[in-house]
Amino acid sequence: MGILLLYIVRIIEHIVSLSMHIGTLGTCLLLSSLVMQAQNTLLNAPEVMPILNSCAVIEDRAERETCSNQGIMEHIMNKLEYPEEAQNAGIEGTVIVKFIINKKGLVSETKVLEGPPELSKAAETVVRRLPGFTPGTKHGKPVNVERVLPIKFALSRN
Repeated sequence: MGILLLYIVRIIEHIVSLSMHIGTLGTCLLLSSLVMQAQNTLLNAPEVMPILNSCAVIEDRAERETCSNQGIMEHIMNKLEYPEEAQNAGIEGTVIVKFIINKKGLVSETKVLEGPPELSKAAETVVRRLPGFTPGTKHGKPVNVERVLPIKFALSRN
């Protein structure tokens, strides 16, 4: 448990340092954390987490998971579109999206758990469009894995 906590803290530290360098024409997207909680839809944790296909060739498990988490974060930062109406209205907030990475490595069953309605569709859309994964496994067999991702929308303060 202590190693997992240290790993999570290191991911958060990386995100915070990265987020200080991000900014675009009046808007800024920050991921409040990339700590994703995972479980099989049968409530059993997978032995091996799903990994972005682009990271699957990395042999070290921790490096593979770090690569996958960074790849997810980069996808969201590059592909998320802050809704113009929400920007004009000054709407900010965190949207929490739950989704399944299914046995085929595809994102399915996306659902917004909470967040401003004006931002929810954009967050759900970017998660739904994540690239393919190597599925998570339990006892060597592919399993559905549930993940929860908080996405924070913030307007830049220029």
